[in-house]
Formats: sequence, structure tokens, C-alpha cells
Amino acid sequence: MSEPKLKQDSKAFCVRITDIYIYIMLFLFPLFTGIEGYANVTLSKFIFFAAVTALWLVALFAAVMVSGKRCGSKSQTFVSIFILLYLLFCCVSAAFSPYKSSVFLGEGRFDGLLTTFLCVGIFIGISLFARPKRTYIYAAAAAVTLNCIVAVLQMLGFNPLHLFPGDYDFYDAGIKYTSTFLGTIGNADLFSAYICLVLPFVCVHYATAEKRPLLLLPTVLLSAFSLFSCEVSGGMLAFAVTVIFAAPFIITDGERLRRALEIALVISSAVFLAVSIKFYDTASVVIVDFLFSMYSAASAVFAAITAILRFALRKSSFSIRPLRVFFSILSAAAVVCGFLAAYFWKGTEGTVYELSQVLHGNIKDSFGSSRILIWRKTLELVPERLLLGGGPGTLPLRLDVDFSRFVEETGKTLSSTVDNAHNNYLGILVNTGLPALIAYVFGQGVSLARALKTAKPEMLCLAFALFCYWVQDFFGLGLFLVSPLMWLFWGLLISSIRHRKN
Repeated sequence: MSEPKLKQDSKAFCVRITDIYIYIMLFLFPLFTGIEGYANVTLSKFIFFAAVTALWLVALFAAVMVSGKRCGSKSQTFVSIFILLYLLFCCVSAAFSPYKSSVFLGEGRFDGLLTTFLCVGIFIGISLFARPKRTYIYAAAAAVTLNCIVAVLQMLGFNPLHLFPGDYDFYDAGIKYTSTFLGTIGNADLFSAYICLVLPFVCVHYATAEKRPLLLLPTVLLSAFSLFSCEVSGGMLAFAVTVIFAAPFIITDGERLRRALEIALVISSAVFLAVSIKFYDTASVVIVDFLFSMYSAASAVFAAITAILRFALRKSSFSIRPLRVFFSILSAAAVVCGFLAAYFWKGTEGTVYELSQVLHGNIKDSFGSSRILIWRKTLELVPERLLLGGGPGTLPLRLDVDFSRFVEETGKTLSSTVDNAHNNYLGILVNTGLPALIAYVFGQGVSLARALKTAKPEMLCLAFALFCYWVQDFFGLGLFLVSPLMWLFWGLLISSIRHRKN
């Protein structure tokens, strides 16, 4: 076989197996839980993720070696360089770590150097051998829809797929076990992070697609309902910030405005249901009650306004400049009004109350489900090894934060030990050092800037999905149960930027 033919066949093989890998990760990986459900979901998902990713990367490497020449793109991007620097700094951190026996797998939940290698491998492989496809959106939408159906059934008191072991159920959280579990992801914070990645992906595609993909509206409804029902404040805040930031870039003509109003109507309806429907577990029977509150009224009014506007603007046309100016002003006003409302908030509990206290300079360790305490304790460790960190996945060996609570219902004390910074950026800083964090954040910034500058539909879908995930990462765990999907999306974005550049 001639050398050009061999190289062409190798590239075709790389593209084909990368396509298969993407479908596996988008659809099967989020739904896979192993045979023991939540009892061993972390290990089961890690084995699935590591095995599938390693096989794919080995196949790619073998194909490149057989061809004798590079069969990917000849151009590199600044983002790829930043990510490779990030990997290099992680390796240096591991090499000089005082906890060498722990850096490979990590002492937390498989957050060591191996996971970093695999995730960066996903980014590089996808960026070289994949291009965004419409079918990827439907694969991700199908998986998140099934995930949310499982979560809703759990809220109704059922135990689909027997994910909860024994006679445990969703309502035993905080009574028989410490964390809240939902869907096939597991931890509720990670479930929220998963929705933060996929929901904007689907919404932006709906607004920018050539033809209106009505099949995605049930996914939007279920995902938004689940996001606001699981009550993870970081996820809800990230999605709200993404909506505010994305509007001026997405809504650029009359048709996109109408579709954005349709999305807003569906999401506000989902929020109305989430804040109005309450589930109560009484004597092993879940009672569904309807509670009309101030939040219910606000979401209902917003839904009514969007419905009226959608009907009134059904044939209107607009040019890009006035729309961008209008929504830029509207987004800025929303931010200002949000801060003012929080600052003058009169409540005495809840997330808005905590934000109000922070704005007044009154910061307590208990805020953010004790995240303030965790962040403060983690920051105290940073100066010890500012440049290199303690090593990938070694924070549990350095952090001494424990929680315990006596449960009156069971007469027992629930205890838990913190093994995560609950802020992915802070986790990178304390584990792998300041240079690694700088490279990672610069990669994010350059990616978003280039995607928004080009503003092609596929780039906007990926950019705002990543933006939402990265915002929630400020409050999130950043674990492999969801993060490989983020790296996959990031690789698709860079692939799109690279091809557009060429």
C-alpha cells in the first residue's frame, strides 16, 4: 500500500473510532452505574471511563504509528498549548510530591494523575479527529432525559434500577447516609454539574438550528425541572449566569428571538413546577403537595410574559445590532438588579440570605453548605506548596475537616470527612500548583474568546455549555463522573475552531 493511501486510511480509522467513542461517552457513560448501584458507583464508572478511554487512545496511537506520519491536523492552537502545559505542570507536581504513592490514582475519588492524563488525552484526540455533529446533541439529550426521568422517579419514592442499596431511598439522605444521590450520576452536586453541561448545549442548539428541533423541548423541561428540584445552588446560579451572559450572543434575529422565548417559556414552566411541587416522605409513602409561594408567582408571571411576547412577535423581524444592544443592556440590568435584590434581602435563611450577608461583609464558615469553611481551610494549605501543590489527588492527605451530626430519627451520628476542595479551581491550585491553574484558566479564556468571536452555531452550543459548567465548577467537585464529558465538549470546540481557522 502506498504511503499516501496508508496515511489516508489511518486518518479515516482515527475519525471513525473517535466518532464511536464520542457516542459511547455521551450516551452510555452517564447512564452506566455498574451492578451495585450507588453502593459502588464511583469505582464502576471509573473502570468504565478508564477502560473505554484507554482503548480508544491506544487505538489512535497505533493508527498514527502505522501510518508513519501524523494523521491529525497540522495546525495547533494556543488552547492546545495551554492544556499541554497544564498536563506538564501536573506531571511535575506529581514527580516532586511528598505523597508519591498517592498521586497516580489520587487519595480522593480517582482524581489523580491517571485521570488527568486520560482527560487531556480526550481533549487532544477529540480536537484532532472529531467535528461537531447534530447527532451528538441528540445522544447527549437522550442520556440526560433518561437521567432526569430516573431522578424524578426517585423523588416520587421509587428506586428505579435499584440504585439505592437495600431499603434505602432518596429521602434517607441526611438520615441514614450523608450525601444526596440522584439519577445515574450519583452525588447530587455532580448530577447538577451534568445538567449544567448538557442543558445549555441543547438550548443553544434549539435557538440557532436551521430547523426548529421540537424533540428537544421535553429534554429542556425535564432537565430544568431536575436542576431546580435538586436544589444545588451552584448549578442554579451557573445556569442563570449563563443565560444572562449568552443572550446578547445568541439572540441576533427575529427567529432566534422567538425560539429563545419558547425556551424561556419551557424553562420558566419547569421552574414553576420545581418550586411549587413539594415531595414529603411520610411513613414510607411519598406525598406530592402543591405549595404556591413568591417564587411560584414570579415564575408564573415570567412564563405568562414570555408566552405573550412569543405570540406578539410571531412575525416580527429584527437586525442584529439593536437586538445585541437591547439584550446587553437587559443582561447588565439583570445583574445589577440581582445584586441589589440580594443586598436588601430581608430573609433569614437560604442561599439568597447567605449571599446578602456576604455582600454586607458578614461571611460565616457555615455558608454554602460549609463551603466557606472548606475553602478557608484549603487556602491555608496553598502557601505551603504554592508552585507545585501537594500532588494530583492528594488534598485528602493534607486537609483536616470533618463533619458530624446527630440524627434524632435514628439515634445515630452521621460523620463525613472532606476529601475535595468543593471548588475545582481551588482544587487545581492546592493539588498541582499555581502554574497548572494559570495554564488551565488561560485555556478556558482563549477558548471562549475565539468561539464568541467566530459566533458560529456549533461553537456557541459548545462554548456556553462549557461556560455554564465552568461557572458551576467554582462550587463543584470537578470529579471524573462528569468532567470527561467537559473535556470532550472542549475538544469538539477546539476542533471546530481549528477547522474554521483552516
